[in-house]
Amino acid sequence: MSPSGALARGVVASAPGRLALAGAGSGPRLSVALDRRASCRVETVPAGVVIESKDSLTTSTGGDVAELLARMPDSPVAHVLHLLGSPTGLRVVTEWKLPQGSGVDGDSALAVATTAALAHALGRAPQEQELLETAREAVARAGRTEEHGFHAALWGGVVLTRGGGPALYAERLDVDPGRIDESLMLVDAGEAPAVGADTERRPDAKGDAALPGRIGEALAGGRYEDVVALLAEESDTDGALGGTAQRRVALVVRGAGGAARPLRQGRLVAVWAPPGAHGPGRREAVQAALQAAGLKSLPVRMDLRGLELE
Repeated sequence: MSPSGALARGVVASAPGRLALAGAGSGPRLSVALDRRASCRVETVPAGVVIESKDSLTTSTGGDVAELLARMPDSPVAHVLHLLGSPTGLRVVTEWKLPQGSGVDGDSALAVATTAALAHALGRAPQEQELLETAREAVARAGRTEEHGFHAALWGGVVLTRGGGPALYAERLDVDPGRIDESLMLVDAGEAPAVGADTERRPDAKGDAALPGRIGEALAGGRYEDVVALLAEESDTDGALGGTAQRRVALVVRGAGGAARPLRQGRLVAVWAPPGAHGPGRREAVQAALQAAGLKSLPVRMDLRGLELE
């Protein structure tokens, strides 16, 4: 059976990746949607089902979705196809705009974009909650445990999430995007942590579940300088150490007056350093320190678009 209606030009959806700015474990999370987007294109083929990944340069083909899923049990895309009851005669082409191992959450964005594109290709118009539930279930079935990035992918902006599962609560915060863009940067540490190092924590770390909410309040209230101290406190109480290269970046940043958060399961470090109000400030000092250490910040902006269908 082929999809009803010819998809001669294809259906394309995209959604932003998510930077985990604060929070860990089962506590609240504060996420920033970034202008690094995951995209999914759905088009027809004469027979079978094809999943093609532009970033990993891989193509998998099956006679039907069940055959493809048996070959790719850890693929969120294959699970989205299965959950939506997709017929044969489809090619799904995905792309993620950051290299594997960056530490920015692209799985959530890819699942949201794939769910939206496939649903649209099949003539459906799922409500927001149904789309989220399908994307989350696909990622969970693929063996991923992260569930705090889906609302950021759907809405864009800065999102605070609490709880988990059916009780997951999400709120998009009212923030000044220009001030976020000029205070936030990413630094490439040059190498990802060794296996196990991304979850390494200081034995005295206790965590503070209130900190992500307090950081969110500071962002919404325009208290950008306060965010430096709050993120430093969050880093101290959370206790995540990251890899050796990430710790080196963090020391440089903190020594220049900024806040640094190594991204788990990746090589990047999130940095918060607001510019001066009437002259050089923390941002300028951090950039100078990074340059002196032979490190470069990556240009990044907050995404306000969220999920988009073309």
